[in-house]
Amino acid sequence: MKLNALLKTAGFLALAASPALAGSSGKVVAPQVVEEPSSDLGITASLGYDTNFIFRGVEFAEHWISGGVALDIPLVDNISFVGGASYGVSADDNAVADLLSGVSYQRLELNGGLSVDLGAFELGAGYRYYNHQGDLSNVLEDGHEVGLTLATTAGPLNFGLGGYYDFAIEGWYFQAAVNSVIEITESISLVPGVSVGYAQDYSWHVIGAQTSGFTAVNLSLALPIKLTKYATLSPYVAGNLPIDALDDAGEEAAIFGGVKLSVAF
Repeated sequence: MKLNALLKTAGFLALAASPALAGSSGKVVAPQVVEEPSSDLGITASLGYDTNFIFRGVEFAEHWISGGVALDIPLVDNISFVGGASYGVSADDNAVADLLSGVSYQRLELNGGLSVDLGAFELGAGYRYYNHQGDLSNVLEDGHEVGLTLATTAGPLNFGLGGYYDFAIEGWYFQAAVNSVIEITESISLVPGVSVGYAQDYSWHVIGAQTSGFTAVNLSLALPIKLTKYATLSPYVAGNLPIDALDDAGEEAAIFGGVKLSVAF
């Protein structure tokens, strides 16, 4: 659903109109790209820009600037620690347009877990903390999420399944995705992908709003460019197509894009 539709459903129109909610926000989460720069220490730093910040089918902000650090450190045979931190901020005071214009929004995410290589499959288990900041924190509660993921390949295709439970909002979110890395040159690849999500009593952290049903189909096309052995530039374009629960809630389809620079150490 659109965040403004979620807020209406939860009865937050009065809060949205309050002068205490002056600031900026509005965004879309960039699709994940398989291609990452080579790493010696298992540390990757990134900086990115997205025209919209769309999280699991719902638009939160526009002109999103974010940075982060990811870790992938081997522990024992076939088992690695994966984790990291990211922080994003809207550069536009037009978060959740039409309802919360002039509202600030920032988000901090911290995560950690284990990745197990099972040969044909890769199994992941971990925890993620969502900390909402800015004016929208008045209507969003922080998240404490645990999840299981399963990834595999079949020929040129990469498949992924994920199931997540957030203890703070007592809701589930499931996602299935597939993409493929098509090598154009030694340094340039084309990565088309598609994903679909399903919510069960999930609220996107909006206080008092819960939804169940399919959420959105996300279509993406990325163009990872290896600048050096350690640096990759990844521009992308994507489309967010609300279905079922989010379509009923009034979330609008959106075309968005952005670019990310990743540097490995």
